[in-house]
Amino acid sequence: MTAAQDITGAAPLPDAGHAQVRVLGPVLVTDESRTIGVDRPLERAVLVRLALAGGIAVPDRRLAADLWGDGEISRPVERLRVVVSRLRTALGEHGATVLRTPAGYRTTMVAGDLLAAEAIADRLHVARRAGRYAEVGAAADAALRLWRGPALADLLWAPYAAAEAERLAQWRLELTVAGLDAALRLGSGLEYLREMGILAGEHPLHEPLARLHALALYRAGRQVDALDRLRRLRLNLAEQFGAALAPETVELEVRILRHDPTLQPRRFAERSSAPTYSTQRIIRYRDVTTAAHRFRRLKPGC
Repeated sequence: MTAAQDITGAAPLPDAGHAQVRVLGPVLVTDESRTIGVDRPLERAVLVRLALAGGIAVPDRRLAADLWGDGEISRPVERLRVVVSRLRTALGEHGATVLRTPAGYRTTMVAGDLLAAEAIADRLHVARRAGRYAEVGAAADAALRLWRGPALADLLWAPYAAAEAERLAQWRLELTVAGLDAALRLGSGLEYLREMGILAGEHPLHEPLARLHALALYRAGRQVDALDRLRRLRLNLAEQFGAALAPETVELEVRILRHDPTLQPRRFAERSSAPTYSTQRIIRYRDVTTAAHRFRRLKPGC
């Protein structure tokens, strides 16, 4: 087994024999053998908020604000008591995992898929610092396979979930870019050119992604398109933020203009063991956008 193959299986979902929450997509509550039906959105929202706290108790006022916003809330403690009671009932034999403490509510459940993705990402960063790009690509793909769609897609009505979903969407994008960067370091990257174009169009201000796309275009013999990609990035940054290109982007632009031969891919010794990096499964954000907006409109009552 190669190092790249080993890293893919390095972080299975934790707590395999216990109930856990999965947040990298619409929320699921599972145990070892089945899905646990927590049907009411408000109960799911409470459970996820507590699971994301990592076992630390969440004070009542904080929890109420995270669920209903920072406005004045009528009887938040009583409302939470009702919601938690219903949550425990829905969890059945796992109801005791939601605990009441002097500091607030907490749960012993974990966000299993998120913890697994974070563990893989830690290995990705170690591999990247060491220049082991086959491992980087394998780790990025393994982490991204844990997503089942936009994170917390059915809880976007809750203030905390909307903010957390945005953070996880940005992290998903960074993992995608890390994998694409590894692919271009290991080869020409031409097989990912179309996918990079779609992704760059969806994130036109993402400078590292724009650099990768420009490099792939140049390697495809499309110097004019590569320079145009960086020109549009320069204009967008200047118009929207009054910002200039990063030095590494300017350097890439100059190297493309000069036809720098070192822009062509090197033949890494580890290239032969590099896994196929699956971009198709991770960049089709538009395929799930409609569902995400539908979930956003669900406004549960207490």
